[in-house]
Amino acid sequence: MPQFDLRGIHAASYVNTDGTITYTNAQTVGDAMAVTLELRFAEGRLYAESSLAEYMRKAVGGTISIGVKYIPSAAQQMMFGSRSKSRSISYTPEGETETVTANVTGLVIGGKTTGKYVGVAFYAPDMVDGVEKYTCVKIARALFGPPSMNLQTAGENIVFNTPTTSGEFLVDDSTTQDLIEVAICDDETAAIAWVQAVLQ
Repeated sequence: MPQFDLRGIHAASYVNTDGTITYTNAQTVGDAMAVTLELRFAEGRLYAESSLAEYMRKAVGGTISIGVKYIPSAAQQMMFGSRSKSRSISYTPEGETETVTANVTGLVIGGKTTGKYVGVAFYAPDMVDGVEKYTCVKIARALFGPPSMNLQTAGENIVFNTPTTSGEFLVDDSTTQDLIEVAICDDETAAIAWVQAVLQ
């Protein structure tokens, strides 16, 4: 199925209650730009009579990267374990003569910062036999790290630098050990509802 767009990336906190998996605090990860999934496999080969007699390949996890316009602070705290920190600053606004005081809140990532498992879901418009459909994808359990920063001064051409967060995904703690779920919806409203439903 040739996907030609990407929309609606959401993440939610992963909760394991004795093998029953639920999700809480679902929220947008940011305006969707790119998602890359690479599966990782466990493989086994058995040779008998000087030839390959059996071969087994099982998906055990993989890598995921998500590129967005920007990652909201609430999503960074949920996914990366960042903590908020407020600072009081005094400055003189441009064109003014009076000093003002303001509280500025930022996010801190430190040596003791630990990311948390999340579920991720999104959908991609695609064409199926000449009809527009929507491929919906859920990653059951993933762990991300804060994105790197790649900044540069403005020149004759404007270059936008946007965050990409990468991580690992692995099977969940249910008895079926879910990894990825993919569904096809007929319209966008159904795709949005699917993304919301799988992160509950």
